[in-house]
Amino acid sequence: MKNIIFFDGVCNMCDYTVEFVLKHDHDEFFKFSSLQSDFAINYFKKNKIDITLDTVILQYENKIYFRSDAMIIILKNLEGYPRFLGYGISFLPKFFRDFCYSVFAKYRYYFFGKKTICKIPNQKDLKRFYD
Repeated sequence: MKNIIFFDGVCNMCDYTVEFVLKHDHDEFFKFSSLQSDFAINYFKKNKIDITLDTVILQYENKIYFRSDAMIIILKNLEGYPRFLGYGISFLPKFFRDFCYSVFAKYRYYFFGKKTICKIPNQKDLKRFYD
């Protein structure tokens, strides 16, 4: 369990982001878990980490990253243009990145909507998801 992206499983934008990562993660570097899953709830409880659904959380090389820090690491580990985007964003000040992330997260349901249940991955990608 080295590189896990924890995401809001009912957020449409988060779902699009997971699809984006799956498309550009040719080496299958990342695995995924919905923040609402039993796996994530138990993981964060066991590690005494308080979570909210308004942020992406990344476990990367046994450390936990939140918000824009998580997104930068994710992008830097993808193939093609996302990697360059990650390096570009990393030059912005953290307070600015996290402010923009927080504003976007606050209105993501308004602009992109939400589902009542988590999407089930296709058979090919299923092995990369924790329940």
